[in-house]
Amino acid sequence: MRHNPSLPGAAGLTGFAAALVLALMAAWLSLQPHALPVPDRTPASGFVAARALAHVNALAQAPRPAGSAANAAARDYIAAQVRALGLVPAIQSETVQAQSIRMVRNVHVTLAEVQNIVVRKPGRGGAPDKPAIAVIAHYDSGAATLGAADGAMSAAAMLETLRVLQAGPPLAHDLLFVFTDADSAQGLGTRGFVESHPWAQRARLLLRFDNPGNRGPLALVDAAHADGFALSAFAGAAPAAEGTSFMAELYAITRPRAVDAALAAHGAPLLQFATGGGALGSGGVHDIPQRLSTASLQHEGDTMLALLREAGAKPLPAANATPDAGGQVFFGVPGLGIVHYPYALVWPLTALACVLTVLACAAGMRRAGVAGTDIIHAGFGFLFMGALSTFAVYLVHEALPGLAWRWDAGMLADGEGIRWQVLAFALLLAAGFVIVQRRLQDKLGAPCVLLGVVCVATLALVGSSWGARGASYLLAWPLLATQAALLASTSPRLVKHQPALLALAALPGAVLILPALRDSLTVVSPAWLVLPAALACTLLGLCGLLLAQLRFVLRFVAGPMLVAAAAALGLAYVATPRIPEMPAPNRLVYFKDTPSWRAFWLYPPLPLDAWTRSVFPNTMHPYQLPYLFGPSGPPVWYAAAPRNDGIAYPDLTIEKVEWIGDMKHVEFRLRSRNRAPRIALRVDGAGPARASVNGRVLTGEPCRKWALDLHGMGDRELRFAFDFYGDPSFTVFVQEYLPGLPERDLPPRPAGLKPALLPLTGTTISADILRFE
Repeated sequence: MRHNPSLPGAAGLTGFAAALVLALMAAWLSLQPHALPVPDRTPASGFVAARALAHVNALAQAPRPAGSAANAAARDYIAAQVRALGLVPAIQSETVQAQSIRMVRNVHVTLAEVQNIVVRKPGRGGAPDKPAIAVIAHYDSGAATLGAADGAMSAAAMLETLRVLQAGPPLAHDLLFVFTDADSAQGLGTRGFVESHPWAQRARLLLRFDNPGNRGPLALVDAAHADGFALSAFAGAAPAAEGTSFMAELYAITRPRAVDAALAAHGAPLLQFATGGGALGSGGVHDIPQRLSTASLQHEGDTMLALLREAGAKPLPAANATPDAGGQVFFGVPGLGIVHYPYALVWPLTALACVLTVLACAAGMRRAGVAGTDIIHAGFGFLFMGALSTFAVYLVHEALPGLAWRWDAGMLADGEGIRWQVLAFALLLAAGFVIVQRRLQDKLGAPCVLLGVVCVATLALVGSSWGARGASYLLAWPLLATQAALLASTSPRLVKHQPALLALAALPGAVLILPALRDSLTVVSPAWLVLPAALACTLLGLCGLLLAQLRFVLRFVAGPMLVAAAAALGLAYVATPRIPEMPAPNRLVYFKDTPSWRAFWLYPPLPLDAWTRSVFPNTMHPYQLPYLFGPSGPPVWYAAAPRNDGIAYPDLTIEKVEWIGDMKHVEFRLRSRNRAPRIALRVDGAGPARASVNGRVLTGEPCRKWALDLHGMGDRELRFAFDFYGDPSFTVFVQEYLPGLPERDLPPRPAGLKPALLPLTGTTISADILRFE
């Protein structure tokens, strides 16, 4: 059945629709993040980024993995700064455990001795058991990164915030500043505080800061366990408040945080913040103080300080007395700031959208003569249009040379080319969809196509409400606005105002979906277009009836979009970023092996520079070493090395092998004479049914493969016990990881050789094995 795609009373709408498209483009450009200026502050009146940056430089001098000497030095520095403010730092030493079960019952256990620093700033009254607000950030880092943004930045901001608050009058509530250790190892420091520290139960509001980037504004990235009190405090106090629950859902997938489960189990309202702009490199190799944005540090400090002052001056909710603490949907609206509502409202809004979809389809079938089968065809056509336009744009991206490396380089250099690529591919998606949507409208009619889009969007809203509640607002409000416009236009008194109603209905989509489209493209990059394309197609599909009034749509809308996209791509090529020279981690490994009584130099399968070539003078190519890394291990550069007697072998002794019922029971003792920050154990050949260390149960269920990472154990004596079903033969591999290399055994590195190496980033491994037959 063919329908008239035009609307009654739509004469002269072409110019209005063109203006709307221009308005959407203006909204896109105006919603780009603005640079954050560093305000001029005096030390007595507010947060001073220069002071905090000095703390960053002091903390980020070397990698700080848990248990390392650099980690202890960072802890001593923080404690000294706290004492200088007249407060008392308490060191929480806690053994914390986490476990992950990978596919086919492969168990990996992480055990760490964490050293958290907990500082209590008393509020008015000073009662030791009164409710408190906890601010949490970690000070440790990975083994191959200085951790300037991811670690030192938030810890430094906490020190400066503490200085400012200590200089002023006390707040109504106690403040707990928690500098956590070993958070780079599955968030164990945060887990240790939340689960074991007696002060943790006093916290009625948890604020956690953790930065996967080093530029841009601080944003709220998780309110999944927050309440209205917490969100209102953030929305009302934070300067230039940023963040949406849609991006929180996206971050949870692309940048998972191991601490989320521990913080959620605490039960108090939780807000998590992050600076997400800028690339830190794989493993944080580019996370150096020189690349840290002072403006971002200032924004984090201002937000932290304002939020503590706001929440610290109001009555805190009682424990377990926040019925809406199950999470909050939140997003920004120009002129209104951060809007939020509890997750409890997500399903009622979804139910309302479902009811309105049924009513809109019924009205279309009754008044416009739209066939139900055509609505179904339109819904599938909408899905096909979205897939077709996405695939076409993907082919364009893959066919254009050099875009991928320009994107990666732009992320490092904060180049303008990133923004031009985002704009170009957003326009290409929009133009492609408008072209194919017009074809479908010519066949089925614009009202029918819109009803098909509404049906698909309603189903997507149900799915989002089920699995990603924080993203549901992107569909709920634009969909409700479109449905309301369709139903209102069926009234005889309002039918002549249908164009204006549809234009108003398009505003929620423009305000909510455009920023989400921009932000998602920035996070996932144009190489992965499915999510940004879904957002673009949804917005244009809901505006389809309005866009249908453009009589020459291919010429006056799609054409200019394609031209603008081509221009943006040209500017992306012109804006080739200049990547600054940055130090790199030393990937060289000194491997000292007990069974062979030999030592080796190892290096990943990367091109060798003049210095590393001198370490492997006779090695022609990387080799696979099944003895060290198993039969499926990666190839490595390999050369013999002097056996350095200053590096001790693991102190490893079998103490017992016996049968208990039908289970084989083995015990052995391990002690690191090197005080290794990290020890890795692996059982090959069999999976234990039960494993423990010093009486602490590590696993209690049978598994296929078993591995353990130990952090911060020092020279503690560790007694392991394993139980196996049957009489398997197996091997226990033990490797101690030490930061740095035996420099005396290396050829001197030529002065001025680029890139410079990060300090203490080479790795020394001392290894031994136990075989049980």
